[in-house]
Amino acid sequence: MLQMVNAIFVYGTLQRGEQRERCWPRKPSQIEWGAIQGELRDLGEYPALVIGESLILGELWSFVEADIEATLAMLDEIEGYSQDDDDLYVREVVACRTLQGEARQAFTYRYANPQEIAMSPIILPDTDGFCRWTHRCRGGR
Repeated sequence: MLQMVNAIFVYGTLQRGEQRERCWPRKPSQIEWGAIQGELRDLGEYPALVIGESLILGELWSFVEADIEATLAMLDEIEGYSQDDDDLYVREVVACRTLQGEARQAFTYRYANPQEIAMSPIILPDTDGFCRWTHRCRGGR
């Protein structure tokens, strides 16, 4: 039996306290810290997730089944995902682990054309081993 994916992993401007926090169209049933595997590139005003081996720390927003479709539709607009060749990001399901150790599946948005940003700075892991992006820590850039 397939389990419904009802969570969205965010690692940038959609996190609590960031500039797009208020863009969520529905209220989550839960928000918790989680991590996925990848690499974060610093694009200045926002980060980009690409394939990689690091642990990316972000927020796992969970929704009731009735709210997930409308939430994804709004986030698709924000992230420039329309299933076209010129998409900025692509939405995909990834393996996520909460900081309590629970394995989950979640939607996330990965940068569509990583070769375009190959020269952008890589966000390196902190002393705790996680790569993380916050606009607040960037001096308001």
